[in-house]
Amino acid sequence: MMVGADAAQAQETATSWKGAPQFQNDSSVFKVRGRILIDAVMQEVDREGAGVDFSTRNIRGRQVFLGVEGALNQYFYYKIEGGAVNGGGWAWDDAVLEYKPGDMTSVMVGNIKVAGLENLTSTRFTTFMDRGPYGDFGVDSYLLGGVVKVNGVNWSVAGGVQGASLNSADTTAPAAGTGTDVEERLTYTVRGHFAPIDSDTTKLHVGAFGRYRDSGTETPFGYTARPNTAVSTISPINTGALADSDQTWGVEGAAVYKSFSAQAEYSDIKFDRFCAVTLSPAACAALGEDGDLKVGYAFVSFWPTGEMRAYDAKKGEFGRPKILNPLTAGGWGGLELAARYDWADLSEARNGASATQDAGEYSAWTLGVNYYPHAYVRLQANYTKSETDNPAAGRDVNVDTLQFRAQLDF
Repeated sequence: MMVGADAAQAQETATSWKGAPQFQNDSSVFKVRGRILIDAVMQEVDREGAGVDFSTRNIRGRQVFLGVEGALNQYFYYKIEGGAVNGGGWAWDDAVLEYKPGDMTSVMVGNIKVAGLENLTSTRFTTFMDRGPYGDFGVDSYLLGGVVKVNGVNWSVAGGVQGASLNSADTTAPAAGTGTDVEERLTYTVRGHFAPIDSDTTKLHVGAFGRYRDSGTETPFGYTARPNTAVSTISPINTGALADSDQTWGVEGAAVYKSFSAQAEYSDIKFDRFCAVTLSPAACAALGEDGDLKVGYAFVSFWPTGEMRAYDAKKGEFGRPKILNPLTAGGWGGLELAARYDWADLSEARNGASATQDAGEYSAWTLGVNYYPHAYVRLQANYTKSETDNPAAGRDVNVDTLQFRAQLDF
């Protein structure tokens, strides 16, 4: 009995600091995780022609999350996190069960993202406060399904089959005009990346993804964007629900040289226009042809305090920067300056219907400042000037957005 007890005691629990205590016993790991993001957002909205100009101001809880992550052993891992977003009710974000049969392969089931360089970068680490139109409809956020990922030291390939979000209710009735079947949406996504350069001072990332989506008998897909903010006071471009299915391809690239970095993504979305089963062929033709939608962004950043964006060549993702002189060590903290350009073209979704009167072209410039007093604390400021050219008379919208964020995560 004493020998067995001694052997059990030999596997002592070790504690380390990862923004919060992390406990490890042999290959078992447990850590509490969470984040608090508090925003202040001010907008000036200028409607050219129809509508009334107005201004807004909001102080809001962008994200207040709490969760856990860890490993049962060397094969099974888990991560679950949820909370309130934009002042709404509780919703799940990450909720993943992962099986790793070897160092190069992961099989994941849960609420998962598959594609997009900025999309896969946690909101905690994105250079700007929000992802712009590319994040609104260029890639999918968290969807419930299965994903398989294979990686090497500087490359990865991932494929997923997914339905709707974990937060969505079951599909129990068909949407109007879709027939009598009851079918949830279905998405197939493949993404690959390669990092041909991964040295201490220089990083180079290239990647691509493809996606096919079928809306099933749910509401057809629509494409809409906010003016580079999570505040949904206005969506200056909006196609309405018009696509029965779509096919997307996208490319991504990033380069980092010491304190300088650049990043860009572009997607082309070919949509198949939805037509209600009750309409005649002539009525369907009157809705307009299928088309292509285009969306992308590019940005540059610079750390005058000498830091470098943290790139993981194995995952093909950016993570938490290492702050060279945090306030807790008597330093000044880390400062990052950034500039961004966003664009989107929804013009091929136009037809005579009022639902597509805002299917136009969007462009925006954003200036950003990020200050890190500590690696787990960030203060942000973004100013965005956006312009919209919409097809319907008097529907153009120009928006000036100034927003600030205080962030802590662990």
